[in-house]
Amino acid sequence: VARRVARGRRVEAERAIRALVLGRRNYLFAGSDAGGETAARLYSLIGTCRLNGLDPHRYLHHVLERIAMHPINRIEELLPWNVALANAAASRLAA
Repeated sequence: VARRVARGRRVEAERAIRALVLGRRNYLFAGSDAGGETAARLYSLIGTCRLNGLDPHRYLHHVLERIAMHPINRIEELLPWNVALANAAASRLAA
């Protein structure tokens, strides 16, 4: 039983770092320091979406549809944790 638990933890740890290992190869082809910084921002945004229970693709689609007409002084409403809260509130109202 202890071996299964240890193996399960190892598998979880390997799964958690998989994106870093796969990305390491891609980082070589960022093209420049600015390209690497842009990639880091996107990885951070995608990770934040996942931590907040959002599908990154749907979140980006949601933001890109709204950002042009959204008031700049309320831009924080489009951050992943605020979109997740708004989605949760809307689903509670629908139920």
